[in-house]
Amino acid sequence: METVKVSKGRHFLKKGDRLKGLFVILQGNVRVITENDEFRMNAGSIVGLPESLSDSYVCEYVAETDCMLYAFPYRTVEDYKKIFAEDEKYVAVFAMGAVHQADMMIRRYDTFYRKAREFHRFLSESFGDYQKLCGALGMPKKQVAGLNTLAPVDIKEPIQAWVGAYYERMSALPLAALDQQLARDYVIGTGAISNAVFWMKKSMEQVGVIKSYLRERKDLLLSGTPENLFRMYFELAKKAAYTGADISPVQQRIAELIEFARKIGFYPEQLLRAQLTEYENYDFTVTAQAESGSQEEEEIAEPYEEGIDYLTEILEYSGWQEEKAQSFRASLQEYKNLPDMLATTDDVRRLRRKITDDFYAIYELCFFHSLKGDYMPTSVKMFLNFGFMDEELAGRENTRSLFEAAGHMRRCKAGNVYTIYEWLLSIYRGENEPSRNEFDMDYTGYLNEQKKTGKITAAQVPVLAKDNQEKLKFEMQNMFVSTNRATYGKISTFCPILCKDDIIGSVDHMLITAEKANEALDEIRKIDFSLFYREVGFSDPEHEVNMEMIQKEVIPYIILMPNAGSKAMMWQETAGIKKDTQARFIFPILTVTDVGELMVEVCGRFRWEMCRKIQGVRWNDITEASLTSEYNDYIQYYRKNHDLSADAKEKVKNALYKSKNNYREVFVKDYQSWIRYESKGSFRLNKVSRDIIFRYCPFNKAIRTELKVNPMYREMFEKYEILKDRKARHMLLWYDRYQKKGGTITEELQVNKDFYDL
Repeated sequence: METVKVSKGRHFLKKGDRLKGLFVILQGNVRVITENDEFRMNAGSIVGLPESLSDSYVCEYVAETDCMLYAFPYRTVEDYKKIFAEDEKYVAVFAMGAVHQADMMIRRYDTFYRKAREFHRFLSESFGDYQKLCGALGMPKKQVAGLNTLAPVDIKEPIQAWVGAYYERMSALPLAALDQQLARDYVIGTGAISNAVFWMKKSMEQVGVIKSYLRERKDLLLSGTPENLFRMYFELAKKAAYTGADISPVQQRIAELIEFARKIGFYPEQLLRAQLTEYENYDFTVTAQAESGSQEEEEIAEPYEEGIDYLTEILEYSGWQEEKAQSFRASLQEYKNLPDMLATTDDVRRLRRKITDDFYAIYELCFFHSLKGDYMPTSVKMFLNFGFMDEELAGRENTRSLFEAAGHMRRCKAGNVYTIYEWLLSIYRGENEPSRNEFDMDYTGYLNEQKKTGKITAAQVPVLAKDNQEKLKFEMQNMFVSTNRATYGKISTFCPILCKDDIIGSVDHMLITAEKANEALDEIRKIDFSLFYREVGFSDPEHEVNMEMIQKEVIPYIILMPNAGSKAMMWQETAGIKKDTQARFIFPILTVTDVGELMVEVCGRFRWEMCRKIQGVRWNDITEASLTSEYNDYIQYYRKNHDLSADAKEKVKNALYKSKNNYREVFVKDYQSWIRYESKGSFRLNKVSRDIIFRYCPFNKAIRTELKVNPMYREMFEKYEILKDRKARHMLLWYDRYQKKGGTITEELQVNKDFYDL
């Protein structure tokens, strides 16, 4: 035996070192570190006892203070005989140390075992309550894998109560009583020590298992990440408050959760304080502003949270059959695993087709669910407005940007600008009629065709004609499907689910807001001022006006499709037979293409198609002067036109080739040059096309005044002014007569008068 001094902080015995002795602590404290635990040994404890039945140290021993120890050489159990032979009282001393350490370790085991069981019980009950509250409040349930599969700690052979009671009683005995009981017999003493070491080691092993269980699962209750029960309750409270629901039951559970977290002692105060401060400072008084029968967007966006299983939320909201949902998940995973998602092989095309069909089926289910007016998760808003379904496909940063954009969808709405979701709502509410399908057939024509083919009866036609739900399905299955694919731009590789490869730059930069769309439209209207003006009839027999034609401006609808695309479409020039109904322009909601360029192209097509509609079957009859008839004649006979130079004829030939002999597309390209260049005095058109376009798409007064000095325009402008003044004089004369007869210049008549000043 020798006395050993160890300075504070010294790591004097290391795990794996060969066993060389036992050390009785005379003064100071020693920190014991195992694989999954850490505890302190005080004066009277024996360092090395847990290893006394093996040949190496299984713990790390670090001096917590300056220590003084008695060192006893020891390698095997037989060495107890030598130690006890030096002084028989060591039999009781070592046994007392072993008993105390066994009691301490068994108590430690009991403490952690109770905590583990309490932790499991509380977490299971709290998660069950969370799910019930979600159901009661009509909110989506967030899924966390660890909570769904949470099981109690698995202890193969729990230490029975009698063992703890035994060592509790033994450790309470005074040294003298234990000395008498052991009779200073080294064999009895060795047995008592070895038994205590056995239970000591078993307790240490069990504590390690329990602490490992708790360490791996404690973040399920509270952590700095979003994957925990506290955050789930917090987000539930936010969402419920967001809809104006009573959140007091949720807040009560949060208070219980925080109290439990403090009591169980697993969590650092800093983490508790940070989470609690965020919760206590959150303003739950903000509620949603919902409109009956629809899911309107709120002024204040739902706060972003990490770790959302977006696809699960969307599928659960849709209520799709589980078997179909699983099939869709499998197809989507197969798609993500493709080495080249843009491949055009037959198997990849089939996969894309299946995903596309499933996408629209889920979209329809989500849309009809939204009509109930209950809470709509942001994930579903992202799906309905952007075609988003999967974070991995869209990319993490893009997902966050889309989440934020989905909370501010008002930016994409105006009197004439709709997201596809809002447009479909307007069809369902009866505010707008369905669009024509890709065969240029409107809803009424479709019903008549269904009747002809025997799919519906004559009696069903008037019923279905008034059925807004059937109108909605017609719009979703025709215009929506067709234009979503077309506006994407790459038809052969189209997949309606938003993919990060389609997002170039930032989502905010790509987003077509109502402001961007209308600014682009207004830029064209400032140049081609008569673009959306149409002649409509005005009559007031009471004041002797039977029929006069007046100009009325009808701004088109702009509908934003849920994709990141590169094309825009002029889907239809009017909503029906009447000329004064709004056109429908279709744009992708996200695009890297310049919105202004897309708008000019669409407006060019609108000019052409509107003229065709007005002219009817005589749209290309040159005896009936119109934009389309004159342009058709110009293109058809350009080779014989003496007003065109050889160079100009060659350019027309090239334009026809690029446009695949489509006369409308030749006009659209010329119209783009007219708006972008000719309006600034930069000549791009030949004499013939310039003359035709100006007569039907004249520049506004400011541009005409600026360009009038140029001989290329002067003659055209002078003729235009003569014709305009003639019409204006006629208008002023009948206005004067109308007022003398008691008529009033209404707003529509004033708009007509102002038209001739443009």
